Amino acid sequence: MERRPREKFKLLSHHHPPNIPGKSVITLLVTLPPNAATPPHTHSGAAVLALMVRGASLNQMNCDEPIVVREGEMFYEAPGCHHVRSENVCETATEEASFYAVFIVDDEVVEKYGYQGLVVMDAEAEEKD
Repeated sequence: MERRPREKFKLLSHHHPPNIPGKSVITLLVTLPPNAATPPHTHSGAAVLALMVRGASLNQMNCDEPIVVREGEMFYEAPGCHHVRSENVCETATEEASFYAVFIVDDEVVEKYGYQGLVVMDAEAEEKD
């Protein structure tokens, strides 16, 4: 992932549904610039549901085969999932890819680490950046 553009995040919402005490539901807009890639990471025990709204991204979870997710399609990351690959694979070299990411996460994660705590890069990947 060295020397490749990185993803950008925009916080859209943060809710505390009364039917799931102790949990937050957080929505982010994630944008992958042209040729962008995200290093391997996890999500602090969160369940994540993602909906592609523009372009396409290649994703690989755990040891599963990589999949390409296109506009209007979704992918899911179970709690503890290791997101080993995430790349913009749009048809043109100048196109951004973007998706909504909805996190269901323990309130204490956000209280302790803030929103940046939602994405935990692998130690090895962090050392290379």
